[in-house]
Amino acid sequence: MEKDYYKVLGVPRSATKDEITVAYKRLAAKYHPDKHLKNPLYDLAEEKFKEINEAYHAIVGDDYVYTPRKRAPAKPKQEDIPQDAKDSLYRGITCFNEGNFTKAIKFFEDALQQSQTPTLFNLLGLAYCEIGEYRNALEPLIKAIELDEENGKYYFDAGYALYKLSLWDKAIDYLIDAYNLLKEKKRLGACCVFIAICNYHMDRKSRAEFFLEEAVNYDPENKSYTMLLDEFRMSPENGQSQRWKTKFSFASKLEDSLGNLFHTIFTK
Repeated sequence: MEKDYYKVLGVPRSATKDEITVAYKRLAAKYHPDKHLKNPLYDLAEEKFKEINEAYHAIVGDDYVYTPRKRAPAKPKQEDIPQDAKDSLYRGITCFNEGNFTKAIKFFEDALQQSQTPTLFNLLGLAYCEIGEYRNALEPLIKAIELDEENGKYYFDAGYALYKLSLWDKAIDYLIDAYNLLKEKKRLGACCVFIAICNYHMDRKSRAEFFLEEAVNYDPENKSYTMLLDEFRMSPENGQSQRWKTKFSFASKLEDSLGNLFHTIFTK
C-alpha cells in the first residue's frame, strides 16, 4: 500500500509548503534520535524520524528551498493594551497572588474583552487550574499556544491541565512540545516527570523510565525525582505495578512537591 505522506506529517492535502514545513519541524524535534539516546525505544524513534524525513521530501521535493513563513503581525505588547484592559489585568494579577482565583478569573475575562493576548489567555487558564476547573482551563490555555507557538511554558501549562484530567496521551503531546521548547533546566525536569507519569499510566514503562532519567539529569538536586527513579528501578516486576503506582500517583508528599514546583515556576 502506498504511503500517505500527508498523514505521516499530520497535515491535510490542502496544506501550504510553509504549513508542511512547520509540521515537519515539530515532528522532527519530537522524534529526533538525539532526544532518545539510551532509550529502549531509540530504534523506534529513529525509524519514525526517517519516515518523517521521507514524507517531507516526497511532498515538497528535494529541490525545494524552504522560505521562512511570513510571521503574523506582532502581538500587542503590554504597553499597547488599552488602559481598561491594563486595569483589569493588574487587578486580576493582584487577586491571583492573594489566592482569590475566582475574582482573578473575572478580571482576566474583563481584560480579554478589550485585548486578546496570549498572556491574558494563559493567566485565565492558570486561574481555572488553581480552583480545579481543568476543563474550563483548557480552552484559554490552548488559545495562548495558538497565539504564541514558540512559548514552551504555554505548552507545559496545557499539558498539566490535561494531566490533571487523566488524558494521558493528549497531555504527552503538549508536554513533548514543552520539552522541545523549554530551556531552563528546572522547568525541563518538571516537564519530564509529568511526561513520565503519563507514560506510566499508559503502561509505557520504558518511556517512563527514560523521562525520569531525563528529569534527574536536568535537576539532579531534586530529591523527589531521584527517589522516584530509584523506586521505579528497585521495584520487582512481579507486583511492581501496584506498589510503584501508589507512589507514582502521588499518594506521598511528592504530589505536593510537584504542585509547589508548578506554582513557583510555571505561574510566573
